Amino acid sequence: MFLDSSLIVLLDWILLIIMFLTFCQQMFSQRFNLYGITSLLSLSLYIAIHSLEDGLNMFVFILFIGGIMLILLEMFVPGGILGILGTITLIGSIIMVNESTHQISFIIIVSIAAFIVLYLLNIYFFKNKLLFLNRFILDEEISTEKGYVAKESELSLLGKQLVAFTDLRPAGIALLNDEKYDVVTEGEFINKGTNVVVTHVEGMRIVVRQK
Repeated sequence: MFLDSSLIVLLDWILLIIMFLTFCQQMFSQRFNLYGITSLLSLSLYIAIHSLEDGLNMFVFILFIGGIMLILLEMFVPGGILGILGTITLIGSIIMVNESTHQISFIIIVSIAAFIVLYLLNIYFFKNKLLFLNRFILDEEISTEKGYVAKESELSLLGKQLVAFTDLRPAGIALLNDEKYDVVTEGEFINKGTNVVVTHVEGMRIVVRQK
């Protein structure tokens, strides 16, 4: 052992609590900043310490990298599934890299509880919004009162040119003759104000691409 066992336990508490709390604060920040960097560094240092102490486990390393990749993909493919899988994968790597399974599980539970408390304080006490995640998803109310259209079929729109009324990430709103349509791209992000063309219509789903 390079480090005393009691020191390792103390580092586990410090690093994991810092990781969860700074990750929570990153969610309420407009851009990736010191909170996100600190969270990633804390997790990386935790994995590195236990890899040095107990030997590098390639499976744990793959879980660690895979979890981070899934969470990053969630930013570009909104829906929540990838983010949940990434979080579960990361927590799995945190537990598996540590030989004291019961102890680290307790630390994780306490850290998650601290995360939830800070999250609720941000939402209900400080009235903060999830700015970081909202940059990647459509956050505008869709209603007929605002001119949005959702008809059973819009085959007549095939080949028509529309203008992106919001950023398409990949879903969003496009404008044609002062009417707003709920549209989706084939995966690419398109900026607001860009001309788009309807490539195909599947029921109420209007698919567009940049012209």
